[in-house]
Amino acid sequence: MKEILTELKRRGVFTVVGGPLVTVQEDYFEGMADVIFVGEAEETWPQFLGEWEHKLHQYRYEQTEKSDMTKVPTPRFDLLKTRHYAFGSLQFSRGCPFQCEFCDIIVTFGRRPRLKTSEQVLKELDALWAEKMRIVFIVDDNLIGNKTAIKHVLREVTAWQVERGYPITFFTEASIDLADDAELMQLMLDANIVATFIGIESPNEASLRETKKFQNVRSGGSLLEKVHRIQDAGIEVWCGMIMGFDNDDETIFDAQIEFVRQARIAHSMSGMLYAIAKTPLHARLEAEGRLDPADQPEFGTNVIR
Repeated sequence: MKEILTELKRRGVFTVVGGPLVTVQEDYFEGMADVIFVGEAEETWPQFLGEWEHKLHQYRYEQTEKSDMTKVPTPRFDLLKTRHYAFGSLQFSRGCPFQCEFCDIIVTFGRRPRLKTSEQVLKELDALWAEKMRIVFIVDDNLIGNKTAIKHVLREVTAWQVERGYPITFFTEASIDLADDAELMQLMLDANIVATFIGIESPNEASLRETKKFQNVRSGGSLLEKVHRIQDAGIEVWCGMIMGFDNDDETIFDAQIEFVRQARIAHSMSGMLYAIAKTPLHARLEAEGRLDPADQPEFGTNVIR
């Protein structure tokens, strides 16, 4: 991003930067962007456009409140050259009720899940279908953050699919407690959600408790059993795995590989623990003097043991 901004600045292009990185680290693009957006922008983006048109724009925009998801307009998918896209994107909700120490989702979107209405979702499906998008990623960081509400939306999506002969295949992200709700798994399958990404993080229970990933150590079976339960319901499981927690030692690498093998997970996003700015993990490690200040740390992590 810095390279792109440097080149755009050289060409005299007006640049605006928003999204998760600038939201947690505002000074990262200091002097490189003309305008930055912190957090969500459903309200601040129209405000900026009006001010920019009259050359009265500010440098920094941040909403005072979280966006009301029931007022989010249908994206103009028709403006995209969809032939260049492998799949479309659709968002049902924002926010996650959990408190994982390393995660910036709760910093950006909060812990109270906010959902669009079924009517909004169906309009977006119509718009995606009109552009011939047949594979769609439901981008919610945790689709099942509000289980009661999402069940209603999924029933409406299923009815839409049935009426049109199931033209769209979905994949998404969810927490492991999906395995505890047979009805929810069936509703996801009915809507043609064929795969879900799950933050497994570690087979080491001490590391899960350390990072406050309590949903992964609840009763109802082991992590392995829960993954198999979701798979047996007909939904493929992809996962995220993290190495480098304080409770990890050199055995964690083989343990991670063995877990993924036994879990029959074909796609694993595995990486080193990284303390993102503004997260509880970053605050804790900063207080302990355990953060590498380098922009690109030598070993792929900014955590100092």
